[in-house]
Order: sequence, then structure tokens, then C-alpha cells
Amino acid sequence: MITTKDLFTKAYEGSYYTIIGCGGTLRDWTEGYEKLMEKDGIGKPSGWYQFTGKDMNEHYGLTGNNRYPDALQFLCFPLDGLNVGKLAIFKLRMGDKWFDDIVDNNRRREGKE
Repeated sequence: MITTKDLFTKAYEGSYYTIIGCGGTLRDWTEGYEKLMEKDGIGKPSGWYQFTGKDMNEHYGLTGNNRYPDALQFLCFPLDGLNVGKLAIFKLRMGDKWFDDIVDNNRRREGKE
């Protein structure tokens, strides 16, 4: 099992596709996304990773209004083997983010650039 620290390092360096605020059953999210991505000719993620707002807050030292609710669920996956051009358009339609963009925006808000 990958540690949160290792996951965050890999997700940042690999600009993992990230879904913020997954309610309900995470398996429903992963299966639903995989079906939509297959339909759009993007491919299937090689693996899915889950973490919480608490994990983000603790790891990145997020404070005040920049903190996430502790129980907020995130899902992410690496881009390897996927059609990243099609995935970028898909990301815009879905309102999702690249992990490194999330971290960089949080750092700016925290004054930690």
C-alpha cells in the first residue's frame, strides 16, 4: 500500500487527474468514470487512489478558509497509457483538476510559493 506522502509526491510529479468531492460509494465513481472515459476513447486508468481533505490539510499545512473539510473525499489516477488530449477535454467537461494545479493554488493561497 502506498503512503499518503508517496501518493502526493507521485500525484504532483505526474499531474494526476483528480476528482474533488466524491460522495457515496467510491467504487460507483471509479466505474462510472471508466465507462465515460471508455466511451470517449480516453482509455482506462492504471489505478485509482483515494485520500481525504484531512490528508491534504495535514500534508500541505492548509489553514483557515484554505482548509478542506476533513471528510471530503478525493479520487485520483495517473495519466500513463491514456489519451491525455482527450482527457484534458473530458476534465474540463467534468470540472475536475490536475493534482499539481490543486497543490500550487493552495500554496499560493497559503503564501508558500
